[in-house]
Amino acid sequence: MKKSIVTFVLAIIAFVAQAEKYTQKGDSLIVQFGNNTRLIIQAKDKEGIQSLRQYDLNKIVRDMGAALDSSSKETYIYINEQNGRKYLKDTVLVISRKDGEVKITINEPSQNSSESKEREIKRSNNNDDGTVTRNVTRRYKSPRNGFDVLVGLNTYAKNTPLTYQESDYDLLPWGSRFVSLSWVRGAAISRGRDASLGLDLGIDVSWYNMMFDGNNTVQKDSRAISFPAASTSGDVYKSKLTSAYLNLSLMPTLAIHHGPISYLSVGMYGGYRLDSYTKVQEARKGHSDRSHSNFHLNDFRYGIGAELGIRHFPDLFMQYDLGELYQTAKGPAVRMISFGIRL
Repeated sequence: MKKSIVTFVLAIIAFVAQAEKYTQKGDSLIVQFGNNTRLIIQAKDKEGIQSLRQYDLNKIVRDMGAALDSSSKETYIYINEQNGRKYLKDTVLVISRKDGEVKITINEPSQNSSESKEREIKRSNNNDDGTVTRNVTRRYKSPRNGFDVLVGLNTYAKNTPLTYQESDYDLLPWGSRFVSLSWVRGAAISRGRDASLGLDLGIDVSWYNMMFDGNNTVQKDSRAISFPAASTSGDVYKSKLTSAYLNLSLMPTLAIHHGPISYLSVGMYGGYRLDSYTKVQEARKGHSDRSHSNFHLNDFRYGIGAELGIRHFPDLFMQYDLGELYQTAKGPAVRMISFGIRL
């Protein structure tokens, strides 16, 4: 199909360029394709055929080919003073087909540079006046594609102290931070003019920075963890437990092409703990002690994630762990929730 169209266009251009030579004996141009196909261009006189030079024959042939793809009837394009302008020689169209859809790349010159715009043609209709109407849809690209940084806060979504005092492991509301470095790729499920649905696969490294509201820290023995007061000579400026995870996520994403909401994404994630440590700092710029251990934290985390894109505003995210932070009966029964913005 593509080869035939290219041959077709080149043949027309060649014949029109030599129109005077071929019209000395008549008012027709004939192009022969193999043994069974002929193209005949007829006009009242030589000037009628030579007038084809002012039109972009690439455009005319491409539009006819697109119309033929969606119709079993003969296709006509009627060029008059009104619609003839769009066929002037200022645009070249390249056509290809895949999975029942016609993809057209339009190269349009501008004052500064020539930019290529891609549109996907799902259907072409012939109007009563002979012109071609094309329904254009956007090419799907996940709004979450690429590398991003997520920054926010984390706190307890579920908190059952068991044998612990809740005040010993309370978190500072603005001091307990969540950070994630993520990379996402999306695949299209369905495309539409107003919205598109895709499936996003992501990988990220995230950190829980759980800063305690007080002088308590975390200690571990063989049976469980405890939250004693930090053994320092001065006042504690910072005491926190940090845990790092490698995560995978699978999230269906609805991309919305119009309106204040740009996308909505909801799905599942799961991760494996890479490292965890405590940090106790006596003064703002004083000495700090670190202690690495698993602190009876569960090695795996999993849960439900959601993101909301708002135009002209940072995207919002939320992650809710369905599994508990600590191993059963070795720490308080807490689940984490994280929320914030995508930078």
